[in-house]
Amino acid sequence: MKMLFMVYDVDFDDDVMEVISTCCVSGYTKWSRVLGKGERSAPKLDDAVWPGFNCAIMMAVEKELEPVVFDALQSLHKQMGGKALKVFGWPLERVI
Repeated sequence: MKMLFMVYDVDFDDDVMEVISTCCVSGYTKWSRVLGKGERSAPKLDDAVWPGFNCAIMMAVEKELEPVVFDALQSLHKQMGGKALKVFGWPLERVI
């Protein structure tokens, strides 16, 4: 299995959720209000100085499904102009 963790601009929430649904991801954990700064983005701290915030999703996907999900998210990332979405993946060794 693979663990995928993504952080994305809240403005693209509907698009990301559609990709996850289309790829038949059976479960995920979503954080709806995530603050921070990316290496190529302005801070999003949801205040007067740095408005806006992100969402984050973590999901465990079967090894066979991982390339499908990753490719779909990569396609969305390109549609978004190569910004506003970051996806990290690593091996998932055990689940209880």
